[in-house]
Amino acid sequence: MESVTFAAWRDRPPGDQEGESRRYYVTLAELLVRLGSFGLDLTWKVQIYDDQLHSRFAEAQEAAAGAGIGTLELLAMVAPGQQFIDGDFAGYAGDQLMVVLREFDSTNWDLCTADASVLREIRRHYPDAAPTPEDVLQEIPWPVAVLPCCSTAR
Repeated sequence: MESVTFAAWRDRPPGDQEGESRRYYVTLAELLVRLGSFGLDLTWKVQIYDDQLHSRFAEAQEAAAGAGIGTLELLAMVAPGQQFIDGDFAGYAGDQLMVVLREFDSTNWDLCTADASVLREIRRHYPDAAPTPEDVLQEIPWPVAVLPCCSTAR
């Protein structure tokens, strides 16, 4: 399996009349929804890198400290229109790391998981998804080496 990287800014599909802009941003909320039932019971650890952290993001990061925060609670804290600059979001089932979502510079998302159905769903919605570069995987602060798709010792 592999980790994938895809563009955070996208062209709207033909016929999508939401807003006037032809481009839109893939938010964390959208990705949490794309995880579907796979992500519903996960507990999240959050690291957001922003010198002027929006109050809702600070609340989400604080709530995720320690034992973590549930998917629905995290989703409620990151309203659909909110955009991060840089952030790392690690989803756990118990103490097993299941998925890592990483936002880089508001330009790309990286997704790392051992679950092939999640990767298929992401590729279906974001056809530009490509293997994540090795140097990016080494920067992720979560222990992604425990995931077969994300081991840096290939």
